[in-house]
Amino acid sequence: MKRSHIVRALLAGSALVLSSTAWAQEPEAQPDQSDATADAAIADAQQLDDAQAKIELLQAQVEALQESITQIQAAQAKVTPSWKGTPQLEDKEAGWSFKVRGRLQYDVGYVSNPDDSIVTRNLGFNTRARRIRLGAEGTIPGGFGYKCEADFANASVGFGDCLISYAPANAPFNIAIGNQETNNGLEQISSSRWSSFIERAAFDDAFINTRRIGINLGYVSKAGDLRLNAGLWTAHSIDSSLDNDGWIGAARAVYAPLMGGNQLHFGLNYQHREFQSNNGATAASGSGMPSTNQLARYRARPFSQLTDQRFVDTGNFAAKSDDIIGVEVAGIFKSLHIAAEGQYLKSNAYTADCTGTPRVCTGPTVTFDPLTDDPVEALGVFAANQWVPLGNPSFWGGYIEAGYYLTGETRGYKAGAWDRTKVLKPFSKGGMGALQINGRVDYLDLDSSKLKNGCTNNFSTGACTGSPNLGKGGKQLGLQLGLTWIPEDYMRVLLNYSHAKITGGPSAVIVEPNEIPANPDQDPIDERSYGVDVVQARFQIDF
Repeated sequence: MKRSHIVRALLAGSALVLSSTAWAQEPEAQPDQSDATADAAIADAQQLDDAQAKIELLQAQVEALQESITQIQAAQAKVTPSWKGTPQLEDKEAGWSFKVRGRLQYDVGYVSNPDDSIVTRNLGFNTRARRIRLGAEGTIPGGFGYKCEADFANASVGFGDCLISYAPANAPFNIAIGNQETNNGLEQISSSRWSSFIERAAFDDAFINTRRIGINLGYVSKAGDLRLNAGLWTAHSIDSSLDNDGWIGAARAVYAPLMGGNQLHFGLNYQHREFQSNNGATAASGSGMPSTNQLARYRARPFSQLTDQRFVDTGNFAAKSDDIIGVEVAGIFKSLHIAAEGQYLKSNAYTADCTGTPRVCTGPTVTFDPLTDDPVEALGVFAANQWVPLGNPSFWGGYIEAGYYLTGETRGYKAGAWDRTKVLKPFSKGGMGALQINGRVDYLDLDSSKLKNGCTNNFSTGACTGSPNLGKGGKQLGLQLGLTWIPEDYMRVLLNYSHAKITGGPSAVIVEPNEIPANPDQDPIDERSYGVDVVQARFQIDF
């Protein structure tokens, strides 16, 4: 029974007793007194009821507030904000996440001019906003994910990774669709945020390894140490181009076991790149294309994008496609890392019917269809005469490097690629940050006798004229030293020195004009050497 009911009963009983006693003693006056007492008792009971009701209302409000606090705490635990350069929101239970991402890389440096005879504004001191990227990444329930970055460097808009992915939980496979790397090697696959040197290896530059639009299928073993990828791409990146008949098929396999606490990496990669058709001699205009129509060209800068000069350059030659095969080896041993890569490229060129010494000759009036390789009459698919090698030229490049953290850090590695290094003693907490020294030997060989001994073919008449061009191609040997300072996890400063020894190539006859002897066989152009020095720094922030 409620307390208010008990109080009412007691008051009523008391009033009854009092009224009976009063009636017995003073029969005439007692009724008025009894009514007053009863009214007072009822009023008191009503006040108690009101107080009790207020107490119960307050208790209900407290309970509702406590429940709200519990729900907020549960929601906060469910959607946990964290800081990864920018705030990242994540609902681990539902599968949602979102994060703004981007980077700023500003380069400054000096590229020496090997000879005053090379007249250009693009050697010497220069600065460049190398990358200014802004985008977002996240996940969606069901195993879906997304990532997209726009690059605003140098007053133009380009794109980094821009893709949608599907990686179901507890499944060994994944799919990515969009602008992404074409299953290249270790350094090209890895983000520029984590590279050992400011610029990637020379063969990545020469062989035009970059992102294109495509679909990539992946498999990851349960232990995560075996990764297989295969995909199909168009022959251009995100742009307004409609040059869609070129395509690329590519595959990569990585085995990355942990042995005694050391991370090892072994990889193979392969690409077949089919070039665009000539389309009535209209030049293709897409970005990131491995060729311009059916003209191949491979060339590289002297380890710096502060210049557009390429001292090794095959020049244009008629080709249908090319194939690239690469090998990757790396290891992380606490503060020491070692890495080596190599790629071999073989072009599928048009051959010329050209004989005679010296090489001045006339081919048949019938040539070959560049698409079917069948003989046809006066096709005229090329806008002008083009250099045609004697067979299929091949080229190769590679590097070997070693790096060591003087401050005890370990180089980051994740999912078959280099990743962020965690600073042990950040600058903001009284430490000096991470300090790493790197050394590399880089080699690129664009020389080929099949290329140099070709001729200029008229695809309308079949006429093939010309003589050996020893300036086509060239070799580049690079010796590089680097110092990397990482004061905080999301900031890096790199200082690089590179010496490029150039042998042959299109500038050899300009740089060494007085070395031409009476008999060119004693000192051919493709054996002359000269050097180019580069000092360069990069200031980087990423988030």
